[in-house]
Amino acid sequence: MTVGRLARRASQSSQRQVNRDLPCYRGRGHVIRFTPTVSRVAAHSKKSESGEDDAADVSDSAETEDTDDTTSKADKETNEEGGKGDDKKKVKKSKPADKKKDAADADVTDTALSSAEDDVAPALEGDWRDFRAKLVSIESGVTDSVDETEKVEEASGPNLELLKTQNPKLAAEKPWAHTISAPERGCLLIARGDSFSAGQQYFHQAVILLLEHNERGTMGVILNRPTQYTMGYVSGDTSGPFAKNALYFGGDVGDGTVSFLHGSGAVSGSVEVTPGVYLGGYDSACNLAKGGEIKSEECKFFARYCGWGAGQLQGECERNVWYPVAAAKSVVLKQVLQLPKPLWREVSELVGDKVGYESRKAYGEETEEDVEKFGFKGWDPEDGVEDE
Repeated sequence: MTVGRLARRASQSSQRQVNRDLPCYRGRGHVIRFTPTVSRVAAHSKKSESGEDDAADVSDSAETEDTDDTTSKADKETNEEGGKGDDKKKVKKSKPADKKKDAADADVTDTALSSAEDDVAPALEGDWRDFRAKLVSIESGVTDSVDETEKVEEASGPNLELLKTQNPKLAAEKPWAHTISAPERGCLLIARGDSFSAGQQYFHQAVILLLEHNERGTMGVILNRPTQYTMGYVSGDTSGPFAKNALYFGGDVGDGTVSFLHGSGAVSGSVEVTPGVYLGGYDSACNLAKGGEIKSEECKFFARYCGWGAGQLQGECERNVWYPVAAAKSVVLKQVLQLPKPLWREVSELVGDKVGYESRKAYGEETEEDVEKFGFKGWDPEDGVEDE
């Protein structure tokens, strides 16, 4: 199924052109390409311990994008002769008087810089989104750290305990999530609770990480659709450092591609999608994993991806098909395997407010207060438009 059919807007040909224009698609430097075995992955999802089934039904994805386009040649040739004369410059020897003047100027400059640094607000260290999340929390009325801790414990407690055994370093970072006004690179898309219940069910209660989002289009991967296959199976290398890693179903576009996500800045050849979350650098990661510098459980692999044409995703968000959400990297990078609480529900509860209500409603736990505050007269999951 093409991206154009997904949104019922763009034509097949125009959508392919949009995908070729996307940086992650065009360069193909951050995508692993295997034999067509990946395209035949039936993507049967594993059930969580709570019995929830994040089934990834890809039977409708018969038609996919042709990614065998050739890389265009550079339009300009390097002029090796140009600018050689500019490299040779005469150096004027400084006289003693000049040296004293230079030293005095340097002292003045150092003093001015020191004074300027005192006047400038300190730079935000680490993930700047943590700071934004705190502002959102304050604006929403959550000012007590005890209340915030209780909210996190209620939403992520069971999953956090599992993460402590899988990836203690990642578990040390407090999970958080909040809605944002519009999609952005590195954000999550949270599907509305009853969207895609009839068709395209791999998007039902999906949590999608946007790898790229600009005026030409959007691409991302579904985080909560693990399959029954491993990287060793699809790559044919059963003894490699990532042979036992689960393969996730990333979307319905890009037949034969596998995207590689991780949290290590030491991996060369990767790009930072959002603070602390990196894409690509597979060969480097293999070498680091063999040397014990990174662990295989810190990496995630996705067969294929999701794609939207120019303006498509924005329109879907305006129709409340998706909620754009910023989230901590611990939410993005953790393995979604046998979670006590499904990822979609966890993130929804971390966000709270209207999105949290969607979660309670989906699981039949809505209260009279919920209905009074958030209830709707009606909802059409096919077009995402509320009834009047």
